[in-house]
Amino acid sequence: MQKDGIGSGLRPMAAAVAALLAAVFLLPRAVGEGGYAKAAGDSLTETGSVSSGVTAEETASLTAEADGSETVAEETAETADTLDSGVEVTVLLDGEPCTLPLDEYLWGVVAAEMPAAFQEEALKAQAIAARTYTLYRMAQGTDSHEEALCDDPNCCQAWISREDRLAAWPEEDGAAYEEKIAAAIADTDGVYLTYGGEPLLAVFHASSGGATRSALEVWGQEVPYLVSVSSPEDDSGVPNYYSVVTVTAEDFQEAILAAYPDADLSGTPADWLGETTYDEAGLPLALEVGGVSIATAELRTLFGLRSPTLTAEGDGEGVTFYVTGYGHGVGMSQYGANALAKEGRTAEEIVLWYYTGAELGSLDGEG
Repeated sequence: MQKDGIGSGLRPMAAAVAALLAAVFLLPRAVGEGGYAKAAGDSLTETGSVSSGVTAEETASLTAEADGSETVAEETAETADTLDSGVEVTVLLDGEPCTLPLDEYLWGVVAAEMPAAFQEEALKAQAIAARTYTLYRMAQGTDSHEEALCDDPNCCQAWISREDRLAAWPEEDGAAYEEKIAAAIADTDGVYLTYGGEPLLAVFHASSGGATRSALEVWGQEVPYLVSVSSPEDDSGVPNYYSVVTVTAEDFQEAILAAYPDADLSGTPADWLGETTYDEAGLPLALEVGGVSIATAELRTLFGLRSPTLTAEGDGEGVTFYVTGYGHGVGMSQYGANALAKEGRTAEEIVLWYYTGAELGSLDGEG
């Protein structure tokens, strides 16, 4: 595929779209599920809350008879102008179910999840990741609600309406930003990521600490395409790349002992912290606290830190965390994607960089 227009040349093929959608709706559970990756990611528009694990039980609406799925898909595809507009997705928006064409839904996701000022290829990569996550969730469902997705970034993907997004952007930039995001979706029309022939769980995060993390490290579940890879962003291009959080001795004791009652927190905070364990990429994996090894991902959750890439030191007042990056660190780094785009990488190259062993597929069946 060429750089400009990942989806160029892909046009509606009613029968192919119908067949693929029917297959997607009847996919089996994907590799490596069972308690990880509830949300698509800790993205650039989150408020600091932490994504946690989820099961992927298939809902009744996604296990309809195959012939019924084909009929709906065929009727939609026959009137579609694009591959994305031939797919409808039901989303819980502000607590109410709403059915949208896929391209309209994706506009709201990309606008909510990544700054429109980012490089065009980064926005295209975000569109591919969001489309992939959407198809995965449409197939797998969630135990949090009957609808395929919702607009809560702690559960699924963030979403914002055009009206609200345009109101938040500077007036002089609104029209250009609106078109830029629309172009990112149109240029990747129908393109998504697969692993083993199925849509993969395309989680993402804002920025990593020089390398992404594996799903095994963060969620305790091995996923072959969610492994650690290098990521080129640094403090020169990422706001608040480094952050510092100090926790009082009392609050630290309370949180640690509630989760790890066997930890020995006698003495001063300086006595509580032991050795740090690092992963193969050189990122902090676990910290010894009161004689107990605690994953940095868990420390992030306990103390509301921006990232599990952290170090800590104790003194007479409490424990201070020094944190790099933002997000759980698994999957695509959004600032990393933007840095790669600045280097001249295409959207295809960016997503294949972050999702190891993935392949590109299309809703028209031509991958």
